[in-house]
Amino acid sequence: MTTVSELPVWRNIVARTIVYYAVTLTAAWYAHDLLPIALDTATVGAIDQLIGGVTATGGGAAGVAPGAIQGAFPTAIATAIAMLTAFLASLPVAWIYTLTRRKKGFQQSVVQTYLILPVVAAGIVILVKSSLPLAFALAGIVAAVRFRTSLDDSKDAAGIFVVIGIGMAAGAVPPVAWVISIGFNLLMLGLWWTDFGRPAALEGKDAQRRLERALATANRTGMFLARMDEEVLKSMSPEQLEALADRAWRRRKRNDPEAGESEKTGEQRVRFEKMLRVRSDDPDAARSLIEPRFAGLFTSWKYLGSVRENDLRVLEYGVTLAETVTPGVVSDDLGSIPNSPLRGVELR
Repeated sequence: MTTVSELPVWRNIVARTIVYYAVTLTAAWYAHDLLPIALDTATVGAIDQLIGGVTATGGGAAGVAPGAIQGAFPTAIATAIAMLTAFLASLPVAWIYTLTRRKKGFQQSVVQTYLILPVVAAGIVILVKSSLPLAFALAGIVAAVRFRTSLDDSKDAAGIFVVIGIGMAAGAVPPVAWVISIGFNLLMLGLWWTDFGRPAALEGKDAQRRLERALATANRTGMFLARMDEEVLKSMSPEQLEALADRAWRRRKRNDPEAGESEKTGEQRVRFEKMLRVRSDDPDAARSLIEPRFAGLFTSWKYLGSVRENDLRVLEYGVTLAETVTPGVVSDDLGSIPNSPLRGVELR
């Protein structure tokens, strides 16, 4: 018997998302006329009864009117509908996120956050949208709680903002949640397919001028490499850098055929599959904490140096992942170190 996960349409995330939108929106359209309550009317009326200061006139609990208890039921139904809408509209956003991040890798916690945040936001919006005192109370509670987390990519932060918007729309105007979901996914797929914003290849006279500038200002090995990196390598495309690395390795073997072994360690020089970038405000402490963990994460690694980004230092390592290790595992493992000076972990 063929399971759903084995169907071709399920394996293709884009096709799965299109079918999902078609089926879910069709079902929502037909279910709209069958709902026992109107979302806005039931929510506003019920919450007004619950917080409007109505006093008991008999038959109910002290201080609570019978109408308030009855009003809680349509409120609960409206909240359930809003939270379900938020989840359904955010699920395809999580799918497209995993598709566009396959090469770079993603964290499971981020994917789950894409589903949790909108559901919570939808329930909160139902509660506070008809009561200004509740809205201020919520703002005070959120201000008193501090959350510290780091995201590997600025697009992750944009996605978090979008799913919060989906949750808020699901609690206020549910059709808008679907518009945000579809629009964001179309944008992400377009940027992913076109590879929009990729640096242009460094070619022609501009490349020649930069190389001449680097050669003219550098007279020692360290200075020459630094100038080459700043003037030439920084502006090269990934394909050009890959070709340059291959040519540099071949030229090195031609100039020194016996240079296949490292004189210091005796270890064979290898080409690493990824670069690990660790941001920290204390590089020495960060190295002492993370490098002992590398044996369980990588089959080979090498410290390549550090660069400054804003007020932080970025430690760079060439790494080859172990067979059972994914980029998400690396981020989760290094990010879970207690009281660490790490401010971000990225695999490229």
